[in-house]
Amino acid sequence: MTGQLRDSDKTQLEQWIGQGQKQFTLLYSATSDGCTSQKFHEKCDYQGATVTLVYNEVGSVFGGYTSASWAGNVNSYTRDDKAFLFQLKVSNKDTFRKFPVSNSTYSIYSHSSNGPVFGGNTGYDMNLFSGTIASSGGLFQLNGGFAFGINYTMSGVSSWNDIHNGNLNIKELEVYSVAVKPPEATHQEWRKVPEWSKTLVKELMQGVQSIKPRNSLIQDYRIALIGPVGSGKSSFCNTINSVFKGRITQRALCGDGRQSVTKSYEPYEFKSTRDKAPHVRICDTRGLEPDFGIDTMEFTFLLDGHIPEKYQFQAEKPISFDDSAFVTKPELSNKVHCVVFVLDVSTLLKLDSEMIAKIKSFRTLTMRKGIPQAVILTKIDLLDKAVAQNLETVYSSNATAKTVQKACDMFGFSKQYVFPVKNYGDELMMDDGVNFLALFALRQIMYLSRDYFDNQSTDSTDCANTEEGHDLEAASESI
Repeated sequence: MTGQLRDSDKTQLEQWIGQGQKQFTLLYSATSDGCTSQKFHEKCDYQGATVTLVYNEVGSVFGGYTSASWAGNVNSYTRDDKAFLFQLKVSNKDTFRKFPVSNSTYSIYSHSSNGPVFGGNTGYDMNLFSGTIASSGGLFQLNGGFAFGINYTMSGVSSWNDIHNGNLNIKELEVYSVAVKPPEATHQEWRKVPEWSKTLVKELMQGVQSIKPRNSLIQDYRIALIGPVGSGKSSFCNTINSVFKGRITQRALCGDGRQSVTKSYEPYEFKSTRDKAPHVRICDTRGLEPDFGIDTMEFTFLLDGHIPEKYQFQAEKPISFDDSAFVTKPELSNKVHCVVFVLDVSTLLKLDSEMIAKIKSFRTLTMRKGIPQAVILTKIDLLDKAVAQNLETVYSSNATAKTVQKACDMFGFSKQYVFPVKNYGDELMMDDGVNFLALFALRQIMYLSRDYFDNQSTDSTDCANTEEGHDLEAASESI
């Protein structure tokens, strides 16, 4: 028997519960087993930690977690300091809120006549049903009660109506057991790379510096970073700059709020303290929002070079032909030579349908113009503790491999163009692992940009390479 619990919901619940990945096993379903207290206790008593989920008819999803066992025969309260209530959706919109227990003496209440009950004493915080509820038109009308903020801290909402819309007609009620997920077998390397070392990082840097445009009309490859708010675009720019400066830097402002910190079309060139600068210009952009920010027309103008550097994006008024800033005759150097979609692995499964559709539409526009694309997956240290402790394990990490594949499945990318990275964040010292992943991604992206020009029919090309540059590039090919 499989339930309705989504992967994104499991990920969120795992974060709230803590202590690693969990295995969720469906114990009870109102639609399959019947909405009766007898069946609930028959299926769920003495099963250890459980999570209860309610799905109402207007698209709201809420419930409760307890680390204690249900026990219908005891007819009493059970103390549980780890218990919490939560909401996952309101009116079909993802809304993640956790409501921790404030009076753990009355965390849950087990009684043979009741279904799941959270709270009690002066009022049950969430008493779902008692006895038997018959289905009517595929719905069950809950007959319990909901007291607000008695034993649980309900931060972020003003009443239960903010959670269940005042609608107690439910399509489903599920209870899952929650157990520690057993460790998976060691995964074979899903991407073959040589053994990491300082020498390898140095060779990668030299390889990046040796890649330069063959076309004499441009000096640098123009790379556009596109991604949702908070995905790590600006942090990636800072990471690349730090690699070439040899110290932690912050040229681009960063944030993790709901609104984009980056407001302009901001190009970054990277000057090394010792060696020559790479022939690349990475351009940060305003973070994508489902119904806000850059739209498809403005994105098209960006690709074609009609948007000037430093242009301030205006969410309420996208750039147009008659805008004084509009570049009417862009040069080849103004156009985008590669688009890099930046995605945060910790929110990948939480992207709403509007955001997914927007990214797909941008991807389609880019493909129509023959511009190469790549993906940067950020915050990979949040996926796997082993990776967080040692970035060298990223290419043998099951969690990372699955997330890379998930990104490919969601947006249609080829795995070879998806690059996991860990941006510099709270570090004070340089890290070879961070440097390697950033340089490896940058090198491959620059190769894609070169491929773009190889596919263009241009009359003016300059294929001359210095012997030194050729040797360095050839050396980096093996990395």
